[in-house]
Amino acid sequence: MTGPSDVRVAPSREDAFVRSLSEAVGGPLGEHAGQHPWWTPLRVVLVLTALAMSLGIVAKTPCLDVAGEGGTGRYTALCWSDTSQAYVDNGYAEGHWPFSSDPQVRVRYAAAWVPPLPTYVAFLSQRVTALISGSPALDERSSSSVTEVAERADVQREARIFTLVNTVLLAGVAMLAAGLLTGVRPRRPWDAAAFAAAPILVVFAPIGWDLLAAGAVAAALWGWSRHRPGVTGVAIGVGAAASPFVALLIVPALALLLWHRRFEEACRVGGSALIAWLLLMLPAYASSPEAWRASWRGYFHGPDVGSSWLLLTQISTSTPSRTVLIAVTTLALLLGSCAVVVLARRGWSFAALGTVLLAVALIISPAASPAFALLLLPLAVVSVRSWRHLLGWQVCELIHWMMLGFYLGGALAPSGGGDARAYWWAMGLRIGGLVWLIAAVALSQRAADSADLYAVEVGGGEPDPYGDLLADGGHPRP
Repeated sequence: MTGPSDVRVAPSREDAFVRSLSEAVGGPLGEHAGQHPWWTPLRVVLVLTALAMSLGIVAKTPCLDVAGEGGTGRYTALCWSDTSQAYVDNGYAEGHWPFSSDPQVRVRYAAAWVPPLPTYVAFLSQRVTALISGSPALDERSSSSVTEVAERADVQREARIFTLVNTVLLAGVAMLAAGLLTGVRPRRPWDAAAFAAAPILVVFAPIGWDLLAAGAVAAALWGWSRHRPGVTGVAIGVGAAASPFVALLIVPALALLLWHRRFEEACRVGGSALIAWLLLMLPAYASSPEAWRASWRGYFHGPDVGSSWLLLTQISTSTPSRTVLIAVTTLALLLGSCAVVVLARRGWSFAALGTVLLAVALIISPAASPAFALLLLPLAVVSVRSWRHLLGWQVCELIHWMMLGFYLGGALAPSGGGDARAYWWAMGLRIGGLVWLIAAVALSQRAADSADLYAVEVGGGEPDPYGDLLADGGHPRP
């Protein structure tokens, strides 16, 4: 026998925005509608993800023509990709190990500001590229300057292949993440469609390797929902090897576990996260400690474009020192972590706490790549049920991305000199979108606590058994 708690939630019934879109294909799900024997939610979401990634690849195809080249025209054309630039700039065109300690390699190619896990994937992609392109003789390129290497026709061709190989690998990660998200809440598998059809997934995924971290976030959510603290910890550790922002998820995980006196599970989450992170750091650190330290420099080198720090710097015309920047950012993160601990005591879910903490981190961080929004996407689609709120936040991110391209390309530079104040509005809009997302999470949590809006809950104030590792249908939240 099946009860109300076994029935899947239909987005076309509960979400006004999805209901309006469903009119184009026949309207909301009917009362007597059945389930298709083959088109399960998992398969539909995977197809949507594949279409989104394919569209992203097609949209970035013009970027392949500028692979390995400099200039600002690619920014104005809203066509740039870190992966295409990395083939020459990071030494992959000559087959160098990215964490090489060879002095000659380091003089020729500075250590890249890319965390270890994405660097490993890029190095694997270089090996695949060499096989596809016919295993070119890489040693002879060291006798030419880096500029001459970048101008070679065979290198340009390899750079295009390298970009496509990376994109295909990242598409596989995106499909894995989407599949995991369908299993986070078995009664709400269609929530994963908000990830699969996300505009920022189409636009931002081909820019860099941030989907690796996003996939780890999805795996952490899946492990948490399936009551597997070891999986959750490993996923957080793997994600932290791709982006330090993912490491922040350890805070809500431990806060929830320790508050409920689940000390064994807390040790398993923390221990497995640390072990996974250390194992992924070992090859890089053993090869070159200096190159390993440089791989994290992109997050701490100073106010980056799009960050609140750059906005404050341009408005006040004073640049904070690196010490002040790190100190203030660390203090703000500590305050945000304390707020998460307080909210954990009020029964907020792991996904909601993670969304709030990562959004706060992206607001105060000196690093602010547009693709960092992908890290928030898995958390947001689980903690925010309204597509309208999710799309509102993503629109802010996309507008900032477009203005960023014009800013880097010089299209916004005033004729009389000085800062491009038009870009100030774009940075403010990005920050406003993150604040919007935080408010949407708070509204979702308040609705869940005030009434049984979600049929998955047993009674008012009781946790979602698939969204909370500590779920207990017989006892309300403390």
